[in-house]
Amino acid sequence: MNKLIASIVAAAGLASLANAQAVTRMSVETSLDGISWASGLRQVNPGANVRVRYNVSYIANGSTTVPVGFATLTFQPTVSNWTGADTLGSFATTGNNTNGGAVTDSSGEFGRIIPFASTGPTTSDPYRGHTQTISGTSYLRIARTVITNWVGDGSTTGTAAANNFNGSGGLATVQKGSGLVSPADPAFNSSISNVTLFRFAVTLSSSNAARTLLADAPLAGMNRNATTGARDGSWFAGSSDNFGSVKAAVEVIPASIQVIPAPGALGLLGLGGAMALRRRRHA
Repeated sequence: MNKLIASIVAAAGLASLANAQAVTRMSVETSLDGISWASGLRQVNPGANVRVRYNVSYIANGSTTVPVGFATLTFQPTVSNWTGADTLGSFATTGNNTNGGAVTDSSGEFGRIIPFASTGPTTSDPYRGHTQTISGTSYLRIARTVITNWVGDGSTTGTAAANNFNGSGGLATVQKGSGLVSPADPAFNSSISNVTLFRFAVTLSSSNAARTLLADAPLAGMNRNATTGARDGSWFAGSSDNFGSVKAAVEVIPASIQVIPAPGALGLLGLGGAMALRRRRHA
């Protein structure tokens, strides 16, 4: 019996390895100073300036493939519960690595991160923040100017599919293969864990209304694999791979930003409640 159980367990393990599929894990993180970053929930006061960044990691999930660097992923950052009084900060909206389309330091902090902008939009169709209300929830969405539909919407065939069924109008984060890097290009980045692709900042409304914003990247807003239909990221298999032959389906871990009233506002709210109660008692 023990041998039978061992055989079943071994067979299950082999099946698991055979079905293993690597994942491109996108983690959204927030910061108030650009130095200390965290995932999950962040509590802020009204009017806060919040930085947001998008990292990717290659998760093997039992696969024996080890890529040598990130290749490409197109995505559309979104922030839910957006209001007309919130503002999106400036970021690098056009071009590529060599002409200002990507950034690396505090002097140009926001945009796609070098070297992951080997291609990019022109001044006639730059990246921008779109505001939309979907099913009663208001959103900020970052994509090319012409991509006016909500993520995943639009015709599934023909040129109209670009707006916005196949996600190709989002942020194109693309690195050249190491064999294609020229002296004019930035150095090849071989990291496959916590690779920062994009940063932006928002300044929240000064309203004391409590709310929670979700910084995310919907899968429907990503480039669609024409063969499988999956939304996947591409990674380089080796130095001779110039196109990112390793495909790994994307999973996204969003970040929450919870706006809570400032301490002074809480005190005023408490005082107002106490005064109202006193008036009722003496009525």
